[in-house]
Amino acid sequence: MKHICNILFLIATILLLQSCDEPAVKDERKERIIKIAVVLTEDSRDRWDRIINLAQNNIRQATDVYPVIEFYDEDSYDMMTLAYDLARDESIVCVIGCESEANTDVLAYQMSRLKRPKPMFTFNTSQEVIRKYARSGFMWGLSESDITQSEILLSQIASDVINHNVALIACNSTYGQTFIDWFAFQASELGLNPLAIRSYENIAEIEPIMKELSTLDCPILCVPNSALEAVEMMKFTDYGYFSHKAFSHKTLDLMKRSDIDSEYVAYGVTMVSNPSSGFQDIYEARYGHLPIFGEAQLYDAIMVASLAYIVSEELGMPLNQAVADLLAGEDHYLGAWTREGIEMAYEMIVDQHIVPSISGALGELAFTPEKHTIINYSTYAVEYLNDYRFYHTDFVTRGGGVGSSEHSAWIWNKVFDQDFDYKQEDEDIKDYEGTKAVLIATSSGWDNYRHQADVLAYYQYLKQNNFTDDDILLIMADDLASDKKNPYPGQVIRDNLSLENLYTDVTIDYKLEDLTPADLKQILLGRRSEKLPTVLDSTDGHNVLLIWTGHGVPGSLLWDDSRNIITGSYMSDLFKEMYSAGKYRKMLGVIEACYSGSVAMECVGVPKLLLMTATNDKETSKAELYSSVWRTYLTNSFNAAVLKTLQERNIHGLSVKDLYTEVFSQTMGSHVTLYNAENFGNVFFNPIGPFFSN
Repeated sequence: MKHICNILFLIATILLLQSCDEPAVKDERKERIIKIAVVLTEDSRDRWDRIINLAQNNIRQATDVYPVIEFYDEDSYDMMTLAYDLARDESIVCVIGCESEANTDVLAYQMSRLKRPKPMFTFNTSQEVIRKYARSGFMWGLSESDITQSEILLSQIASDVINHNVALIACNSTYGQTFIDWFAFQASELGLNPLAIRSYENIAEIEPIMKELSTLDCPILCVPNSALEAVEMMKFTDYGYFSHKAFSHKTLDLMKRSDIDSEYVAYGVTMVSNPSSGFQDIYEARYGHLPIFGEAQLYDAIMVASLAYIVSEELGMPLNQAVADLLAGEDHYLGAWTREGIEMAYEMIVDQHIVPSISGALGELAFTPEKHTIINYSTYAVEYLNDYRFYHTDFVTRGGGVGSSEHSAWIWNKVFDQDFDYKQEDEDIKDYEGTKAVLIATSSGWDNYRHQADVLAYYQYLKQNNFTDDDILLIMADDLASDKKNPYPGQVIRDNLSLENLYTDVTIDYKLEDLTPADLKQILLGRRSEKLPTVLDSTDGHNVLLIWTGHGVPGSLLWDDSRNIITGSYMSDLFKEMYSAGKYRKMLGVIEACYSGSVAMECVGVPKLLLMTATNDKETSKAELYSSVWRTYLTNSFNAAVLKTLQERNIHGLSVKDLYTEVFSQTMGSHVTLYNAENFGNVFFNPIGPFFSN
């Protein structure tokens, strides 16, 4: 086998060397010239030009297409203006870029505004950007999202450490946010204990954070936004695991100019081409060093765009559909990235009118069919840094390539759910007289659209299940239907397909801006006043359902903005006072907010209270279903799971434990948790129906 591999490697090397010769004339066909815009940084221009020339020569020799590349330095332009112009320039077939997460978002936004957007290829790794344009039909991500990178880094830490503690420092940016959002969840699933999560705004904040984390005596997952930030982190830790932005030649140059000695060791991963493609080995043999991140992606983007143009011209289909067919991973001939492979793919399209599946410098180029947004898997090199050099120790992919991170982020098979006492006995309580519901969305503004949309979805569900407006107390900002960003004024939706208007026959009792946390206390205790004419009208014979959705920070829930916080101890005291005042028989709180578990923890011990939170005390809650039409997320993963379960199951045959199990399994990126079950009653036998129907 080794002998065969050596022969194949020699052949591939010869092919590559041949492919860099001057282009030959392909038959007698007239050359088709296409224009491709590439938006990357000027400081690696020599690398980009090398790849561009290689791709141009291979494609020109193998086909009748010649891709002309227009290069734009993303740091030298106003990106909003450039993105607008590139999206609308009809002479440009497609756009490749950017390196910056923020610039990628801007470019994708301008592209999405077109009725027929042209293909956009990116190797950006931010989950936030990728999720926004899932199912968009024009964005093609040639790198998995940083959800996978975070998972692989934490897996490495889990295999190396003994005490299983871990901490995170990450830049407070679009890039760093994926790690911040997923760190605690992934660490818990991998058997690690996330001790601390710290973010920074600028490089000056790194030193004090690193000094703090170093006292924890545990590995630190370091997520810098640049080589300069990476080196600053290296100054203050001997136990760092670094994300891929640290593994660059810029880092090595900066280390040599700093006070970091050559024996410093750092661990991490970086994204590379699949070794089976031969690209990395051949590149190193020709140029004397390894390719940097983005080179294989750039080559593949130019190749796919050129072949897609041929498919579009020859078979008469839209260009994005041609890209989708090339990347669908079907059973047709799997062409390679070399000149010969491109030529075979070309002949298959032109002569046989068959769209082949193709492989690239990255390896297999297959995308999740239902989303067409991101490559199914990337290859990561496990690396360490020593003596001012990077060393590859292993190559890994996520799950053998089954599902991309954009997709797998939402199908993680969580293993750490809760155990409950099956034998717990319920105390005798007063006969059930009905249910009162309090629905609260504690945020405002279009960017927080999902919170109010979710509350309205609960409202409509309850109305369909025999609740009247006298049974429901609704508190929300009520600023969505009239927002100038609303593409359909007067409507609030949560579903791109059904487009059901949730803002129909809605009675809102209070607007968020008119209330304070102190007012909320008076309302829940049933204390009417001139300011508060509508209060929770319940007795010790009523169940109370509390739906709460908004933002949270460790230890507190936010009321409209960060200046108004509701601490866990405040909520605990309020619930105790409600019980003492005979305001509920049993109470179920469904709380969607980041770190909501940290508030619920403070409420343990309150009689007959059960809190189901979207997260535990260390996790963030995840938005879901970004709409390119509405320009915002339409719901939250947790609330989507709760409502889906309620709508699809017979709630009268559903126990609290059943609801928890369903929601836990469907909510991705956080651990749905029940708090205070021991003081509520047996969750196996207490039905959920009486809380959601009257």
